[in-house]
Amino acid sequence: MPTNVASLVLLVALALPGYVYYRAVDRHVPERVHTAFQELMSILFVSVTIDVGVLTLLMCGSSLGLWYGPDFPALLDKPTRYVTRNFPDMALWSLTALLIAVAFAYVLGCRWWARRLPGSWTSRWQERSRRLEPQKSAWWLIFREHPDAAVHLGCVLEDGSYLAGQLHSFSRSPVENGDRELTLSGDISYRAPGDSTAAVLPHVNAVVISARQLVFVTVSYLPAESDPDPGAGQPGDASLPAGAAGAAAGGDE
Repeated sequence: MPTNVASLVLLVALALPGYVYYRAVDRHVPERVHTAFQELMSILFVSVTIDVGVLTLLMCGSSLGLWYGPDFPALLDKPTRYVTRNFPDMALWSLTALLIAVAFAYVLGCRWWARRLPGSWTSRWQERSRRLEPQKSAWWLIFREHPDAAVHLGCVLEDGSYLAGQLHSFSRSPVENGDRELTLSGDISYRAPGDSTAAVLPHVNAVVISARQLVFVTVSYLPAESDPDPGAGQPGDASLPAGAAGAAAGGDE
């Protein structure tokens, strides 16, 4: 445990890459259920791995004369004395190393590079991620099946009414219970209980639906710029929007 302000700052700086990595990862994976100890150990493991890699790179470059590097034997022998004598250089070098480590952690975590892999590699990566990540709800699996497509949902509610629109957001919780919500945006179609046709609700741009009210959900993957027919894809209607792939997503609870 840190015993003074300097050691606390050093600990936070060394753990920062791991924290940035997991914050970036959390934007692209379902909400994970871990204990505080698991989260702490995961952050520390990633931080140590990235920090060691960056320090090794910087030390190799300084040994080849490519850039400045501290004298590590002298630093380890008498750290306070060495840092005091070389404070400006050490501060600049430490800040540079920290920025490189944080940037590297973010790039690894956001996984933008995975989308630039060849098609076969991307498919393998997605399939591997699907198999190895157990904490994925049915919503996550089916709504994220085709990330480049617009997702159009048709929602049948417990009272027999029907709502349809483009998926705007959904709960990332892996626990499939009635407390989850999803939101639709764009042209919102509504069919009252007992009616046979749906119509676009005037002056309505978005709607929030609780999973507790859902009986089932139909899912259509559309070209990103398509504008689906408000009445298409309703239960009992055989016509889906052109090129759409329909699926059912657990109306639970």
